[in-house]
Amino acid sequence: MAPESRPSGLLDVEQFAIESSVLTFTLEHLARRGEEGLEAFVLWGGRHPEVDRRILHFTSALFPRQTAYKTEHGLLVTIESQSLFEVNKTLFERGEILAAQVHTHPTEAYHSEIDDNQPVVTILGGLSIVIPDFARHGIADRTRWAWYRLRDLGSWEPLPPEIGVEVR
Repeated sequence: MAPESRPSGLLDVEQFAIESSVLTFTLEHLARRGEEGLEAFVLWGGRHPEVDRRILHFTSALFPRQTAYKTEHGLLVTIESQSLFEVNKTLFERGEILAAQVHTHPTEAYHSEIDDNQPVVTILGGLSIVIPDFARHGIADRTRWAWYRLRDLGSWEPLPPEIGVEVR
């Protein structure tokens, strides 16, 4: 009997390249919502170059319709299923896949239990980036961002240092 094969998704990707326009769009939208004391999500679409599947280029950023909440237990953001459908449809039409979610926290950047268990990105090897301080410090604060990669269902781990991230 042949061993069961599991989809690898983006686990073979060794290098992520981010267009500077994707980063600019992301930081502007997250900081604007942060000025209201609210968390927010931006979703990144990407594609492999035809020559190398070990590289993924993030070529677009989308700010889906979302609802942000302030509760007695903290902050929360939800994206309705119809909005997520529209994101996936848009990315499909562009020849991209939903490969990263980026969101803010009011203080430190870390992956919370909700982040672990209710992700928007579900492709193995996909990224979840958490930006501290509601993204008010922009790219200058990049060393404090928390980068995570989905290794298995519900299992996020810090992005290993050998995985490259380049802004273009």
